[in-house]
Amino acid sequence: MATIKTKKFSFGTSRYAKTSPARSKLSPTTSILNLYLTFEEALKLNLSIDECIRKLNTYNRGTSAGKSKGLNIAIHLDQERITINETTV
Repeated sequence: MATIKTKKFSFGTSRYAKTSPARSKLSPTTSILNLYLTFEEALKLNLSIDECIRKLNTYNRGTSAGKSKGLNIAIHLDQERITINETTV
């Protein structure tokens, strides 16, 4: 019987096309960073978020451990990539 491997790190990634303001113009006073995604990449991002939320929904929200679970959206500016991960908040 084959063993089923489960994901250990990420629920998925997607790439963004550009940022506004441009990465070269980011500063400590930048208050908003806009990410532009193509339709296909937006679909991948949506699927990744949905998959993570479904996993979070399996935890018992009546316990402190279950209540502390959450979703992390990591933006890798140097790779123009977004990663969705489960985390403890």
